[in-house]
This record gives sequence, C-alpha cells and structure tokens, in this order.
Amino acid sequence: MARTTAVPRTLKMLRDEDYIADVVEQYNAFSGQRKDLYGCFDILAIDDVVTLGVQVCGADFSSHIRKLTEERKDALKAWLGNPLRMALLVGWRKVLKKRGGKQMVYRPRVTHFTVDDFGVIGMQEFKNGESIKEILYRDTERGAQTWQR
Repeated sequence: MARTTAVPRTLKMLRDEDYIADVVEQYNAFSGQRKDLYGCFDILAIDDVVTLGVQVCGADFSSHIRKLTEERKDALKAWLGNPLRMALLVGWRKVLKKRGGKQMVYRPRVTHFTVDDFGVIGMQEFKNGESIKEILYRDTERGAQTWQR
C-alpha cells in the first residue's frame, strides 16, 4: 500500500470542509528543491468568503512555527494584512486510535496565525475535532454573518 503524505491528507481535510484547495508548492527538478508560495504556503484554499494559506508539515511542528514567525515574518504579515486572508499550519502525527489499543492513525494539529495592529503575530491552536470553518468564523462579525447562511 502506498504511503499517503501530509499534503494529500491536508487537501482531503480542506475539501471535506467545502474549500476549493490546490497545491501551490513548486518542485525544481534541476536543483532538487521545493519552493513554497511566498516562502510560506504549500496549499491555497478558498471558499466564498476567505482565502487560506496553508503550510503543511509532519511531526516537526515547532521548526515550521519558527520558519513562519521568524524567517518568513514579513511575508506572513503581508499575507495577514488583508482581513479576508488567513494562515494555517497543519502538522500530521501518528496517535493511538483508541487508548490502550495498538492501531495508529494520523491526526492533524492545526494552528491559526493572526496579526494585531502592532504587527505582533499570534497563534491559536485548534482542539481535536473542531472544524476549520467553525474556528475561523466563530469570533468575527463577518464570520458570524457568513456562518448563519
């Protein structure tokens, strides 16, 4: 059986929540390197209200947080400067399906990035089982109006 990587898992998760999502990361065969959109995003997802920039990783979550908040800070701030654009970091890790069991499943760890009026980048981690749309639209007027359609 072929092993599914983090990017197809994330695409499926976003499409299951009715986002139109596609990979924007490019691979340069000559140099053997991958290039993210603006150095930040692997996936771009849209719905009728918001555009999501999504960075995808495996279990190495902290290094990707550092990449976005330190190395690519200016690009992330520019992206988040528009209120209709949001940034997510989705990390996939293997966890036990049932406590005391042996079967392992992949579960996402999702963090939502925000920027305040002073340019400080903040983060909010989702709880297991929460919908991305619920989190992103829950606390905003725009989201409350859109969510009630």
